[in-house]
Amino acid sequence: MNFLDLVYPPRCPLCGGILSLKDGKVHSNCYKKLSWVQEPLCKRCGKPLTPEAGAAKEFCMDCLRSRHRHKQSFDQGRAVWLYSGDIQKSVLAYKYKGMKSYTDFYAGAAVQKWGCWIQSKKPQLLIPVPLHARKKRIRGFNQAELLAKAIGKRMGIEVNTEILYRKRWTEPQKAVSGQERRHNLSKSMEIRHLPKNLRRVMLIDDIYTTGSTMEACAGILKKNGVEEVDFLTLCIGYGNG
Repeated sequence: MNFLDLVYPPRCPLCGGILSLKDGKVHSNCYKKLSWVQEPLCKRCGKPLTPEAGAAKEFCMDCLRSRHRHKQSFDQGRAVWLYSGDIQKSVLAYKYKGMKSYTDFYAGAAVQKWGCWIQSKKPQLLIPVPLHARKKRIRGFNQAELLAKAIGKRMGIEVNTEILYRKRWTEPQKAVSGQERRHNLSKSMEIRHLPKNLRRVMLIDDIYTTGSTMEACAGILKKNGVEEVDFLTLCIGYGNG
């Protein structure tokens, strides 16, 4: 344990309690309560299939609805945990209370859960979902960028933070419908510079719900010549239309 650990002791990313040397990165009792994403999963977005989708269905209700309402842009996605309970509180603290120290635990869990899947997709680059510049200044960092860099380091995949640019400020989208989100986000993304011969990328973010942000990012990337856009998030929830 170094001096900084004595002054600012590491904390469990799930309960916020102080970690001892034997605890590692998370309290074992907290770890046992995590809601890991489990099969069967939607073949597209990776949400666990619910009984309402039917045993024979391959896609979640959100993806089935969106397929009939608008053009779908991303190819496939996966998430580590369900967005509920302690991990939901943890991710909110990560974003809004500056708990950047949680990055190492998150990235390790993501690679443990989906490292083989990431390799199978063969992304040339990991691209974090961008924040608007003003929001990044207020928050002090982009959590998706921290995650992408930590995952990229573990997987040996380059991270590019210069391709996607969020040109328009959007208010928090939690309270609006999926249709309103898509409308608000459809013109918010812009390409700054796309490397030549870029064909396969993977977007990285903290949370997936309706998929509007991923669709906006994937849509502009594909419009500019990228052939396959997949995504990986920490958490996944069920959208509202």
